[in-house]
Amino acid sequence: MIAMSDLFRVSLRQVVRQRGFGVILSIALGITAFIALSVLGREIRYKVGQDMVLMGGVNVIQIYMDDQQYPGQPQREFYPETVEALRVLPGVGLVSRNLRGGRVFTLRGAGERSVNVDFIGVDQYFAEVYSITLVAGRLFNNDDMERHRRVCMLGLEAARNLYGDADNALGKLLFLEKDVFEVVGVVSGVMLGSWRQGGFLPYTTMMDRNWAGGKVTRLFIRAIGWEDVPPLVRLIPEVTRAHQAAPYLVIRTQDEQLERIKTTFMWVEALLWLGIAASLMLGGFGIWYGTFAAVRARTREVGLKKAMGGSDADILAEALCKSVAGGILGIVVGVFLVEVGAWSLGTGISYPLLIASSLGSIVFSALIGVAGGLYPALQASRMDVVSALRFE
Repeated sequence: MIAMSDLFRVSLRQVVRQRGFGVILSIALGITAFIALSVLGREIRYKVGQDMVLMGGVNVIQIYMDDQQYPGQPQREFYPETVEALRVLPGVGLVSRNLRGGRVFTLRGAGERSVNVDFIGVDQYFAEVYSITLVAGRLFNNDDMERHRRVCMLGLEAARNLYGDADNALGKLLFLEKDVFEVVGVVSGVMLGSWRQGGFLPYTTMMDRNWAGGKVTRLFIRAIGWEDVPPLVRLIPEVTRAHQAAPYLVIRTQDEQLERIKTTFMWVEALLWLGIAASLMLGGFGIWYGTFAAVRARTREVGLKKAMGGSDADILAEALCKSVAGGILGIVVGVFLVEVGAWSLGTGISYPLLIASSLGSIVFSALIGVAGGLYPALQASRMDVVSALRFE
């Protein structure tokens, strides 16, 4: 009886001699698509979700004290312990302090041009909450807040209106009432909206001068994902009122945009899963049909081998070799595409998922290949030698 190692070596040589590369290539393409979509699908869904969130700003929740709308009420502010309690809520990514309302200053830029710029007070987390893009200079840091520094950031449009270019704005001195502030950064971003025409000051510096009320009356809360927004809207009032009086607390979210993103994301996810299922089905069909056709075309040879004492394992070894060879080629190309895709998306790779999908695909291709070659091989093996030799 022929040894198993010799059997596979002979079968592989037969595959090369018959140049069954079309079958191997079809198997490899199906496996490649399956691995790439199954591994990168999660990262693609995450990136698409993040991009949609950035465009709509739906994961940012604004909460503020609306006491000024009620005559006779004192102007309340958010206590530090309240802010810390909100930061540890499940689903909260960041919490940024803000002085609600701004302070408009008339500034003189290049060419003696005067521009009215609305400044708001923010902390060092504001840039990350609103996914701000740094155009030039630097962002606010913790030292700016603790030392109450006289520095500012300008929105990109404000910098252009004043100085024509973002780089020209860096280091400029702005006279805001009796104080002089240095421009340390120019920022932009999809979520900023009209704030790109304004400016930003450290909230502690504005509080010292009693600008915009001098109290932290608004918080920007960035949820980790858009699906965390509804639970947080229910929890935020409870946590806030457990730490301080907040009778006129207002919570503002982008409800309409959130519903649209939910619907869009549902379709994106459905299409991705459809792509994974389609690649698996097409790959399986390619493996089965290619193996079936290859074995069927060699009915005369298979029948003769069986008549000469060949076993079923001898007959199916070639089909298995084709399937495994195509599967290995598909894994190599699939891993390469996953690495390239992860690099272009700027994300990591789930290597346990990559290993599981690779092992699953090679087992799947082997099983389908054997199944595809089983029927024609058995049919040929039951033919007598004369019928097998006369088969066309």
